[in-house]
Order: sequence, then C-alpha cells, then structure tokens
Amino acid sequence: MENKILYSCGLVICLIVTSGILVHINGEQFQIPAWIKNIARWWHEGAIDDSEFVKGIQYLIENKIMVTHVSNTKIVKENKIPFWVKNNAGWWANGIISNNDFVSAIQYLINSGVIVINSDLNSTGNNPETQCDRFTTPAEKETCMKQIEYDAKIKSAIEEATKHAIGPVTFYYVNSESQTADDGKMLLTIHLVVENSGNQEITMTCLRQDSCNYALSDGQKEIPYATNTLVYGSLTLPAKTPKLVDWTFYGIFDTSKDYSFLIKEPWGTGSIPIKIR
Repeated sequence: MENKILYSCGLVICLIVTSGILVHINGEQFQIPAWIKNIARWWHEGAIDDSEFVKGIQYLIENKIMVTHVSNTKIVKENKIPFWVKNNAGWWANGIISNNDFVSAIQYLINSGVIVINSDLNSTGNNPETQCDRFTTPAEKETCMKQIEYDAKIKSAIEEATKHAIGPVTFYYVNSESQTADDGKMLLTIHLVVENSGNQEITMTCLRQDSCNYALSDGQKEIPYATNTLVYGSLTLPAKTPKLVDWTFYGIFDTSKDYSFLIKEPWGTGSIPIKIR
C-alpha cells in the first residue's frame, strides 16, 4: 500500500513538472469554466462517476482549451480511469494546483494512453442539451446553454471574418450593417470578435465620446461612436478568450469613400478597413 501511495504521489509530481514544461513551451494560459472545477470536485468526492468527469474533459477538448495528440480521440460513457487521477482532480478543485497544471496533466495522461477515451463519431457529446445535463438546477443549465451558444456564435463569426493583428490583440472584422434613420442619416454597426493572443490581460478602453481609443475615420476626419458594447467604458480581455464586440456610429456616410475603424490603445495602434453598403 505504501509503495502505491509513493508511486501515485511521484507520478503526480512528475506530471506537474512535465505540465510546467508544456506550458512554458506552448506559452498559453488556459481559461476554464467554473463548472468544470465543480465536476472535478464531485468526481473526486465520489458524487459522480467516471463518465460524468469525462464529459468535462470532452468540453475542454471540443472547445480547444485542451489539445490532444491522439488520433480519433472521442468520448464515451464508459471510461476506466486510474483511481489516483482523482487525487489530481481533487487538488485542482481545492486550489492546490493551478489550471495549467491540471489541464497539462490530463493532456499528458491522454496523450500517453494512461486515460483512454474512445467512442464512435456520432457521440452525443456535441449536443448542447446533453452537455448541460450534468447540472441539476435550471439556472446552471441555462448558464451552460448560453455559454455554449455564445461560443458557437463566436466560432461562426471568426470563420467568416477578416483577421487583423493590432499589438497583442487580434481583431476579427465580421461585417458591418447599415440602417437609414428617419432623419435620413445612417446607423452603421460594426461587428467584431476580439481575442487577446498574449499571456497577460489586456483592457480595451472607451470612457466617453471625447475620451475613447476607438473611432471611425473617412480618411479626413474621425467620427465618434454612438453606442458600443464596452460595459462601463472598458472591456478586459483574458488571454485566449475571444469576445464579441459591436460599435455603432450615426451620421451621413459616403459609400464611395474608404472608411477605417481606428484603434489607438497604449498596447497597440492600427486601422481596419470597413465596407459600407
């Protein structure tokens, strides 16, 4: 028994050291939904079985928070996971090891074949309702569904967007929409996805019209915004966490001119060509 405990502790320490190397090489910070930690805690305490814990791993893999190198990796309800892996999950759930240590350790276990995850291609894991079945209260399920819908909306927007790197932030210009107001002027809304590609938090700042790091330009003058989705005049961008952002401008726009969305932040400056129709 003592040898097993020593072996388990030694392996977990090895995994943490290895995960530190992986994180250093990849240079990434992992953003993990809070409910994943609840799943790990419940599994560690025996409140849920292995298959429920694996659903949490599935979410990390499908949302590219965790990247595995095993071909055809999929999820099933029946998974035999070594008992000592629960210690790792419990330590993470209780804050003893970091997000990076937990994700990298699980990656290592999957890639090395210690945890075997296999199923058919038609697994129901991609079904949002199935993914949210792990929650018991309506509020938790609704939050889970909204997060999945938001992630899907971002993924779809990025696929059709034009990519622009400004400092450590990637701006995905999705499209712009125009609507004629009653006074003959136009409401122009620019749809963007912004993602911090660095390792430190970045803040987008726009306190008010006369103190804003963003504007629309027609090549001769700058046009201040009418509304935007920066709550309280700023938006914090954690590393590797894309967010949807909209900017609306009001005025008379000449469709024959070349317009640009201007970024004038301390962390980067640049412009994005905007198409007005």
